[in-house]
Amino acid sequence: MSQNIRALSARSYRERTLFEALLEMARTTGTPSHAQLRVLGEQRQVSPAALLGAASFYDFLSEDNRNKQAYVCKGTACLLAGGQEAVRARLGAQFSDEQIGEATCLGHCYRGGAYRIGDHCLDAGADPDSEQGAGTIPFHCHTPSSMFGDNGDEAEVLYQRISQTASSTPVLLLYELSISGLRGRGGAGFPFTNKLAACRSAPVRQKYVVCNGDEGDPGAFSDRWLLEERPQRVLAGMLAAGLAMGSNMGFLYVRAEYPLAQRRVAEAIETFEQTPAFVQAGFRFHLVRGAGAYICGEETALLNSIEGLRPEVRTRPPYPAQAGLFERPTLVSNVETFAALPWILENGGAAFAALGTEASTGTKLVSLDQGFNNPGVHEVTMGTALEGVIYNYGGGFRRAVKAVQVGGPLGSVVPVEKITRLSLDFESFAGEGFLLGHAGIVSIPQDFPMIEFLRHLFTFMADESCGKCLPCRLGTEKGRRMLLAATVDSPIDSIAFDDLLETLELGSLCGLGGGLPLPVRNILSHFRSELADYFSLEGDHE
Repeated sequence: MSQNIRALSARSYRERTLFEALLEMARTTGTPSHAQLRVLGEQRQVSPAALLGAASFYDFLSEDNRNKQAYVCKGTACLLAGGQEAVRARLGAQFSDEQIGEATCLGHCYRGGAYRIGDHCLDAGADPDSEQGAGTIPFHCHTPSSMFGDNGDEAEVLYQRISQTASSTPVLLLYELSISGLRGRGGAGFPFTNKLAACRSAPVRQKYVVCNGDEGDPGAFSDRWLLEERPQRVLAGMLAAGLAMGSNMGFLYVRAEYPLAQRRVAEAIETFEQTPAFVQAGFRFHLVRGAGAYICGEETALLNSIEGLRPEVRTRPPYPAQAGLFERPTLVSNVETFAALPWILENGGAAFAALGTEASTGTKLVSLDQGFNNPGVHEVTMGTALEGVIYNYGGGFRRAVKAVQVGGPLGSVVPVEKITRLSLDFESFAGEGFLLGHAGIVSIPQDFPMIEFLRHLFTFMADESCGKCLPCRLGTEKGRRMLLAATVDSPIDSIAFDDLLETLELGSLCGLGGGLPLPVRNILSHFRSELADYFSLEGDHE
C-alpha cells in the first residue's frame, strides 16, 4: 500500500502534496473530518483509512487537536524552568480548557515559559503584539567570523555565486566538501560528502534534496535561529548540493512548532525566485510545513511524511541516497549542515578543515537554555572545551545544577563533575560514554529529582514512538509505566529494567528506541545514590 500511495502522491506534489492537502483540511477545526477524508480519498485514489492513519499520528492533525486555539510548551527546558502551570492559568483566562493543548517544544528554551496562540509563539519575555513575541534569539559568535554570514547578505549575489560554482565545476565542489571534513550537524555526524557523492553517482534522472528542519529535540533551537535569521544561507546550501548532484528540486520540511520560521523560509523562496539564478539554475524549492511529530526528525519518517504516508521509520537498505523521496535518490541533511556550504565554497574546504579537530572540523552552533546566565545560540569552534562553553561563553548557571542534558532526549546526561573532561566534538563525548547529538544543552537543577527526569524521558518517547517496531512501541511504554509506578515501597527490579534497555537498544528499528538507553544509563550510572530507593537491586549500568 505504501508504494501505491507514494506513487500517487508523486503525481501531484508540484501543486499540493497529499500531506499538504491534509493540513489544509484541518485549518479551520484543527483536524480533518471523516467526510473530508472520503472526498480527498476519492480525488487522490487513496483509501480514507490510510489518510486517517496518517493524519491521526500528528499532534496538530489528530482528533485531540480539534478546536485547539492555544498550546502550552511541555519541552524539557520549560519543564525544568517551572512556571508552565502559571502559563496554563494565564491562558485559561482567555480560552476554555478544551481550547488549550500542549506542544512538545516551541524552541523558546532560552527564555522558558513558552506558549503558542494561533500562529504566534511567545514566552516568559513575550510582547504579545510583536511578530516574534520575544524578539530574536540571542546569537553569540565566538569564532573570528561567523560561518553563517550576517542578515545583510545580498541574496542575488549569494545565489549567483553558488549557482555558477556548483553548475560549472561540480567535481571541484565535491572535492572542496571532501577536504572540509564536514559532518552532518543533525546529531549523527555522518560525513556529508558520502551522501552527496552517492546521490550524484545514482544513474537516475530525477533526484531530490531534502532539508530536515524538523528540529524536535527539546533544548535545541539553533536550526530555528538559522531558518528565521539566515534562511538564504540554508537555501544557498541546498542549491549548491542540488546542482552538484544533478537535482532540480529541493524540499524544506519545517516543523509546525516554528510558525515564524515557516514564514521566513517562504519569503526567502520568493526572493530566490526573483533572482537570475532561479532561471539559470532551473532549481525549485518546495516548503513543507510539519504537523507536530518528533519522529519526523528521523530522515525516512520525514520522507514518508512529505509523501502523505504515516510517518513511520523505513527499514534500510535501501537508503535515501538509493531510494528516498518518491523512491528516487535523495540527499537528506539538516539545516545547519546546508547553511555551512556557502562558507566552504567561498573560503575553501581547507579553511573549514583548519577549524576544529582532525575528525570534527568547522564550527558548531550550540543552544544554551534559560538556566544559563548567557543563554541563546553560541557559535563555537569544534573541539572547544565544554567547560569553556558553559562557564565562559554561557556565563555559568543561574542556579545550582547537578547535570546537563546534551543533544536532547536521545543525547546524553552529563553530571557537572564530568564537564571538565569533555570537549565539544563527537569523539570526546563518545570516549566518555556520552553523545554530542545536536548540541542543545539544558541545565538540570540540583533540586529536580532524577526519577522525575527519567519519567519525563520515557513519557516523551512513549508518546513520540512511531510504533513501527515492537521493541520501541512496547518498550517505551513499559518503561514509562515501570517508572511511574516506582516508589520506595515498590521499587523497580533493576535486572528487568536492564533487560528492557537492552531490548530497546538492540531491537529498535531506529535511533528513537535504540538511542534512549544511553541517557538513561548515564543517569543510572552517575546518580546511583539518588535513585537507590527506586530500584530493588543494583544492576550494572556501566
